[in-house]
Amino acid sequence: MFLKLHSSILVSFILLLCIQIISNARVKEFFDIEMATCTNPNTEKFLIQFPGAINHTFKDNMVSLHGNFTVTEVIQEPLEFIVVAHRCTMNMKTCEPFNTIALSRICTYINDENGMLASFFRTMEPNLRCPIRPGLYRFVNSTMNLKFFTAFPIEGYRWQASLKLYSKEKGIKRELYCLSGHASMKWVKKA
Repeated sequence: MFLKLHSSILVSFILLLCIQIISNARVKEFFDIEMATCTNPNTEKFLIQFPGAINHTFKDNMVSLHGNFTVTEVIQEPLEFIVVAHRCTMNMKTCEPFNTIALSRICTYINDENGMLASFFRTMEPNLRCPIRPGLYRFVNSTMNLKFFTAFPIEGYRWQASLKLYSKEKGIKRELYCLSGHASMKWVKKA
């Protein structure tokens, strides 16, 4: 009887300890995310125009975009998307180049009905398809999950990035849009 009672107490203690550990779980989350159209001499010439700031909210590693944007001319291949990332100290006193990623054939991603970005592109009205036609586009429940990035050891820094879309018609590279932003990541306690 004593052994049975002792085993029950031990099992109960282990269960309570596990519940305590789970309830005090820490997870990585983005915070302090800011996004804006790049400010440079070409800003007024971009084919993609946002009226003022890019409206967004952020919660639980999900970015939600609100509002609208205008496309002023037809956008079609060949397109190139370049992301340039800089790693900075938290106080932003020093930054260093970290990585550059270039993607081509952008319309392949936009038009892929089953691709990883398909659900995001479907949230725009009218439906965003290549070639992208001039007009007013609106974000409708447009969210992007950034949880994938939490697997990387990027906490402890502030990350600056510029995301640029270029066309390369007739061998001439033309900047169609530039988004700049920064974000940080930290461990948070989830109850």
